[in-house]
Amino acid sequence: MKKTIISIAVLILLGVLVVVYVPFTPSQPRVGGDKDPHGCIASAGYTYSAVRQGCIRVWEQGVALTPVVQNAEPVLAAYVVQNENGTRAEVFRPGLNEGMVMTRNEQLPLPTWTAPGGWMLTYEPDPGWKLAQGGQLLYASKAQ
Repeated sequence: MKKTIISIAVLILLGVLVVVYVPFTPSQPRVGGDKDPHGCIASAGYTYSAVRQGCIRVWEQGVALTPVVQNAEPVLAAYVVQNENGTRAEVFRPGLNEGMVMTRNEQLPLPTWTAPGGWMLTYEPDPGWKLAQGGQLLYASKAQ
């Protein structure tokens, strides 16, 4: 009889501990629970594109631009995507959380997009894309 009472008391004590302890145990973040304000899941490689109006993987839908000047740092590509009619382009550069939206300048002879801060993106069938700031070429791509 004594063993039964002790067993029941231990079970009740364990039940109380589980009820009190489990809700306060920190849990691991849920996979896919890192949505940004636009609903894009960064851990799955998605970022919001203002010109595409949705979540994209820039390396799948964009054109890779590599740095013109190579140094000892790892080579991190920039990517460019355009809207459907090509009037706007968006450049995603390393270290930035969102893309830089650029507007096409129809008055220039080459397809050219510009953004504040002296940014200029141009495209020619050969040699390809060029991204410059203040006249200094920073990134380029091979012709597509």
